Amino acid sequence: MGEMLWIWIAVIVMAVILEASSPVQLVSIWAAPGGAVGLILHFCQAPVWVQVVAFVTVTFLLILLTRPLARKMTKFNKTATNADHNIGKSGMVTKITDEANGTFRVKVGNEDWAAMTEDQKPLPVGTAVSILRIEGVKLIVTPEKLPEPAQVK
Repeated sequence: MGEMLWIWIAVIVMAVILEASSPVQLVSIWAAPGGAVGLILHFCQAPVWVQVVAFVTVTFLLILLTRPLARKMTKFNKTATNADHNIGKSGMVTKITDEANGTFRVKVGNEDWAAMTEDQKPLPVGTAVSILRIEGVKLIVTPEKLPEPAQVK
């Protein structure tokens, strides 16, 4: 039964470390109080199955009862940046950077951007593109359609 002491301590510590190191908020913090309940029951000499059931129950109840409130409190509005002004603009492919992954460089005005198409297929240098959106620091673009030449009658 001594090993359960270390298991509950490990559960608590790992839940806190995972939560602290995760870029996403509120991933594992609910397991820490559940582990604390398991640890308390261990000290009360409860059977292992009772400790585990209590851990699962407390963790699940905390997720169920607090996650909607926590998500509401941590929901942040997206702040538009000055880079968003490029959406809908035209640019020109200047360099292929990774043909296997379909990434290339695009010049938009005086700015040079990493870019890719939605289907991750590279575009030849000199292709005119239209910016659909920005994901991180990369433009998602589509080739511009060239106007049809006028028919001579």
